[in-house]
Amino acid sequence: MKFLISIILCFFSIGALASSITEHSKPLNYKESEEAKRLDKGSKHVKVYAVIDRIFEIDINEGTFKIEAEILLKWRNNKDIKRLKSDFAEHTITGDKMHEVLEHTWHPEFIVKAEIEPRSTLFRTLHLNKDNSIELFEKFETTLPINTDIREYPFGTLQLHMDIVAFTHDAKEMTFDPVLFEIGHEEQDTPVLVGNWSLIKHYADKKVSHRLSTTDQMYTQNGFHFIIQHDFNDALQKIFFPLGGVVLISLFLNLFSSMRHKENIEARVMGQLTLLLTIFALKFTLAGEIPATHYLNLIDLMFLIATGAIIINLFSSMAVSEWYLEGKLELAQKWERILDRTTPILVLVSIGASCYVVF
Repeated sequence: MKFLISIILCFFSIGALASSITEHSKPLNYKESEEAKRLDKGSKHVKVYAVIDRIFEIDINEGTFKIEAEILLKWRNNKDIKRLKSDFAEHTITGDKMHEVLEHTWHPEFIVKAEIEPRSTLFRTLHLNKDNSIELFEKFETTLPINTDIREYPFGTLQLHMDIVAFTHDAKEMTFDPVLFEIGHEEQDTPVLVGNWSLIKHYADKKVSHRLSTTDQMYTQNGFHFIIQHDFNDALQKIFFPLGGVVLISLFLNLFSSMRHKENIEARVMGQLTLLLTIFALKFTLAGEIPATHYLNLIDLMFLIATGAIIINLFSSMAVSEWYLEGKLELAQKWERILDRTTPILVLVSIGASCYVVF
């Protein structure tokens, strides 16, 4: 039953990819390095079709994401395909029979560059075409790293990519030519980008990659890049609204709870302490959604400003309350008015300065 389900899924994916290939007859515009152009002259050209089915579990704190992708490699092989067509009645070969055929047939192989875990192949097929070309199809999942250099997070964009590199044949013998790169199939019902992210653009490139195992060979590489952006509504309700609410409560607590009245002293000091603990809890809750960087990004600066404002309000409230209790009414009233007026201005100036530095 599992084998039959795999075959059905396989034919569905191949059919979907084939329809994408038919519908996108225009050549893919991609960036090609000068070194790749120089080496691919006289080499066997392998057409590469790529479709990204899912981008999920984007963890910017850990700097990883998972991807489910389909790669189809197509090349001409007049010699081997005649033998294969005479040996096999079916033109789509899967399973152990496919692996046995590939052992005795020239075929391209690739690795996914910089993957954190070895890719998990969902299924592979080998298809023999009437025009004497061969297609090797693979659907797989893998985990890849993210460059979390987002100084203006939760604004700004995040650049993800998946690079495939030739494994057994160097660039002088074989080159990968990207022909199709799509994010999802047109008939796909489920979202490709899972989570609070939006796709901005995607593009492909072609270059060569060096390998430590050999010093005199280079291997063809195709890069599939997609730029995504964090949804503002998600950032607004998860970060800015709660953070801004805590700071406003802290400021209003100072403005409308004068410690001239002894009953306000305990409420004001304990209120500021509660808000400070709330800030720490909010930071801990959002830890998985804030990129870990060696510098302070916008969110880090906002948390620092909010924490600083509440600490100032807390300690100033403690000092002023002590002056009231000691009977130093003029000194207490003077500093209470100064702090009530300057703290909001200090917060606004700090936010403006942070935005200016980041953007």
